[in-house]
Order: sequence, then structure tokens, then C-alpha cells
Amino acid sequence: MRIGVVNAGNIGRTLAQAWLRAGHDLLLAKDGCQRKLDDFIVDHPIARRGTPAHAVAFGDVVLFSVYWPRLPAVLSATGPIAGKIVIDTMKPLRVDEHFQHSHDLEFMARSSTTEKLQRELPDARVVKAFSTMPSQLLDIRLWHDTLTLPPVFLAGDDTAANAVVATLARDAGFTALDTGHAAAARSIEQLGVLTHQVVKHNFGGECQNLAPAILRAGPAIAIGAK
Repeated sequence: MRIGVVNAGNIGRTLAQAWLRAGHDLLLAKDGCQRKLDDFIVDHPIARRGTPAHAVAFGDVVLFSVYWPRLPAVLSATGPIAGKIVIDTMKPLRVDEHFQHSHDLEFMARSSTTEKLQRELPDARVVKAFSTMPSQLLDIRLWHDTLTLPPVFLAGDDTAANAVVATLARDAGFTALDTGHAAAARSIEQLGVLTHQVVKHNFGGECQNLAPAILRAGPAIAIGAK
């Protein structure tokens, strides 16, 4: 499958590695400094790079992993997206004058990034996915030797598109759970906030420590299920 990655940041690059291993064709675009992709392309020469518009034109599926405050500018750069599956990994963030970030809970109470993106791209098939785990935990290699894999939760109004994204989640090594229509993305985004709070208050903000904790719980969960 041809996958364009719009804004290949931490999430985009991590998933791109998994999909390259699974045999997919990737074109990555970075919003901002293009040199940030240099090391990735050196390490993965089979991958291509280009502009956000190139990534949209290239992909049967477009991973939209855009920094939320930059969404209008990136949409202006990509232009219309019609008929394609767009995977939304975004989180609604507020940024204050000191560049401090927080979740926009007021926005989350009435909408989701998925619903917003679907309104902006009415002819695209938008699916929420890959937004409940920190980017480091989207590397399936952190989850080796576990009996319990975290699911990737999906939400979107196009059931066929949801099924394609579920396949890509499995190609990245995870399980997939479809939660229904795009409005369910609100719950998925709130789950992402919960994960953030768990990491902040139990693991000192070091999200990579969350995976070992779940791994240790895996055998106990399996024993309890027998």
C-alpha cells in the first residue's frame, strides 16, 4: 500500500518504520525543517520524502500527524484531499504565550480533531487512530515477550476505511478495535489524556516506562483469565 505521511514527526516516523518492515511504500513530509528527515532517509533509503502536497498525492492512505496549532497552515499546503483515507493521530492542544502546552478540554467536550478534520476535508475518509499512546510506545519492539498487546482504537464514519486502518494497525504489530462513528473519536482523545496523566503521575513523565509496567502485568492478567 502507498502511504503518505504528512508531518513525519515522532509518531509518523515510528509508524513509517513499522510499515516499511511490513512492505508498504512510504513518502514522508515534514512541516517545517526538512533536515529533520535526513537521518530517517539515510537509515531507510527505500522511503521517499517530499512536501505535504507530495505526500497527499502519493498515498492511497495519508497519515495526518500534524501539530494541532499548525493545522490550518498544513491544510493550506496540502490542498483538497478527495477520496483518500486520512488517518488522524492528532490531539487538540492549547499553547500559551510561554509555549506551555495543555489539552484543550473545552474543545474536547464538544468535538474532536477527527470531526474537525472531516469538516475541513469533506471528500476524504477520515479515521481516528494511533492517538492514545505516546509515540515511543508505538514501536512494537517495546512490547516483546508480552501476552497483552495494547489495542489501537479506531473511529470514523466510513466502515471500509476503518477496516483498512485496522489492517495497518495490525501491520504495525498491534490489535485494532473499531469504536464506531467519528463522534467516538472524542472518547479516544479523552483516553489519550488519561494515558498522559498516568505517565505524568506514576512514571515521572517517562512514557517509555509504561510499556515495561504493562509487560510485567501481562503474565498476571493471563493467569487470572484461566
